[in-house]
Amino acid sequence: MKRILSVCMSFLILCCFCTDLRGHALNFTPNFEIHSEGALLLNLDTDTVLYQKNADSQFMPGALAQIMTAIVVLENCQNLSTNITADSGLYTQFSTTEYPDDVLYAGIKDGDILSVEELLYAMLLTSSCEASVLLANHFGDGSVPNFVAKMNAKAKELGCTKTNFTNPTGIYNSAQKTTANDMAIITKYALTLGRFESIACAESFSPYTPNLDRHNPDWTWTHTNTMMQTVNNYHISGIKGIKTANLSAQGRNIVTKASKDGNSYLVILLAAPFEDAEGNLRYYHQADAYSLLKWVYEHFTYQTILSDSTELGQIKVENGDGSDYVLVRPKQTFMTLWYDMADTASIVQEVSLDQNVSAPVNEGDKLGEVTLKFSGEVIAKIDLVATSSVKLSSYKYYMALIQHFPKTDWLLKAVLISLLLCAIYIALCVYSHICHKQKIKPVQPVHLKPRASEVKREAARKASKERKQQKTNRKPPADSQ
Repeated sequence: MKRILSVCMSFLILCCFCTDLRGHALNFTPNFEIHSEGALLLNLDTDTVLYQKNADSQFMPGALAQIMTAIVVLENCQNLSTNITADSGLYTQFSTTEYPDDVLYAGIKDGDILSVEELLYAMLLTSSCEASVLLANHFGDGSVPNFVAKMNAKAKELGCTKTNFTNPTGIYNSAQKTTANDMAIITKYALTLGRFESIACAESFSPYTPNLDRHNPDWTWTHTNTMMQTVNNYHISGIKGIKTANLSAQGRNIVTKASKDGNSYLVILLAAPFEDAEGNLRYYHQADAYSLLKWVYEHFTYQTILSDSTELGQIKVENGDGSDYVLVRPKQTFMTLWYDMADTASIVQEVSLDQNVSAPVNEGDKLGEVTLKFSGEVIAKIDLVATSSVKLSSYKYYMALIQHFPKTDWLLKAVLISLLLCAIYIALCVYSHICHKQKIKPVQPVHLKPRASEVKREAARKASKERKQQKTNRKPPADSQ
């Protein structure tokens, strides 16, 4: 019944998430000391950071590098039953390391035939350097450096900007670096690969290859994360293995997963000291992991931070029919894991509303955004939507067009176009007038030399005219008869 309730609660929470909440950091401060130099506590369900310490500072990953080794192997292996023969010649590099105590073995002998799956168990459970080199040589096409190049390419692809791998085992190398944030990205990706979690979280495993006669019949590999063992002082419910690492030059590292009440968490701790101030041997990586998980189990619950019924302002709406404004609310309810010692009233709401909104407006239209911040960190960005609809008033719309026309660019454009058309018209008129004057200009007479025939005709015409005149002159007056 409890499990069913947890599943139902998880489903309800997922339905209530209003936006993309991935990657947000709350970073609460616990009331106890974290000894590790780098730390990260992450809720895997919402990808929300609940605590971090120097999460972007670089440290050597040690055997945590084998998580990336497993990623490259799983992505390049078509059949986990593929056998690989152990070649002790590949182990010679271990003898040259500056810190031989950091090299861990799974008891794999020269000539052993082990499947890819068995080698993954040996590597992830015991930090076996033999297993990681055998896998790297096989999937690096006979070249370990080639395999390391694939590791770095994958880290870059995942967005790990502060991670560099120099070997697949994690043995000491000052150039091999990572961060708590980058290890979180790498581990989250590994958990999406089919067989990674089941292998990396197994408490123990016994190889089943046919050449076991060369080994002790009860040959078994046990996970180095002893927090899974109930006899361990730092055992806590829901704890799962994944990976541990020790580096003489730096300290202890651990990446572990835990689940309770339907919630899953990832804890990453880097560079935890080997000893306390008095020189006593300590397992601070486990102590820190235990403290963080106990803290989150006891003090974190899902709380409603912002309800979808909360009115966060009103916006003026132009040209509305019957209403000149509309109220806005969050698009959906926002819930998240919250520390019971932190007052939700300390969450700052930064509301940004759209300007110059005009009708029509439909209920549910996005009209702004609210940003939620805690201790200066953004924890969510949520859309604000209209609580009601506002219809367009045609009368207000056209009146607004008339009133605003003199203030718009269209008036200037209209004036410029009118002036241009007037200038063109005047130019055409002037051109037409000039052309008309050229057409009516009087033609100058052309004086041509008369032809001989025309001269004779003209002389005859004059002579005839003179004769007629003479006859007229010779007639007697009428009274003399």
